[in-house]
Amino acid sequence: MHASADGRYVAVAVEESNSVTLIDAPSRRQLADIKVEGKNPEHAVFSPDGRWLLVSAEEAEQVDVIDVALRRQVGKIAVGLRPRGIGFSADSQRAYVAAEMVSTVYVIDMATRTAVAAIPAGKNANGIAVHPNGKHVYVSNGADGTVMRIDTATNRVSATIAVGKRPWNMALTPDGAKLYVANGRSASVSVIDTASGSKLKDIPVGELPWGVLIR
Repeated sequence: MHASADGRYVAVAVEESNSVTLIDAPSRRQLADIKVEGKNPEHAVFSPDGRWLLVSAEEAEQVDVIDVALRRQVGKIAVGLRPRGIGFSADSQRAYVAAEMVSTVYVIDMATRTAVAAIPAGKNANGIAVHPNGKHVYVSNGADGTVMRIDTATNRVSATIAVGKRPWNMALTPDGAKLYVANGRSASVSVIDTASGSKLKDIPVGELPWGVLIR
């Protein structure tokens, strides 16, 4: 589930129907159920400008592109097998997609709808978080128990940070100072200081944490 930046819409990926449900957030009314090509869609993420939804699926080698205004799929972008986490640059020009089975982060140019770089990550790359300043992207590596920091200017990994077992989805504080990482097999959330690129602490939580929400 993901909300648009303006709070107008919520998008829900529905595995059973291979579709994305678009909801009017203020009224909680369903606006559309949009079919996608990828089987078992998992993430549906709005671009910051609200124009696009990118959808990743467990059984796919692509991310599907939904035009929010038209409320239908209008394209697809080839990536590696089993795309997972998706993050956008603040200007909506770039998207970053973690492909789990090939342990790679793909950089997508939204103007051409093509992958313009493939960045080797750790084993079973999964979650994505984009720093507000646009200089760094973070990827969680499920099998390695690490988070990698990617420099967007060079598309290279500049730091690798050990966290808990099976790190999944992540969230940055609005100022970008801290990154919170859900560790599914450690029943914990790791807190990373982004300035130093180091882990500050682990916070015990319930079993199998999957994601983090910061408000």
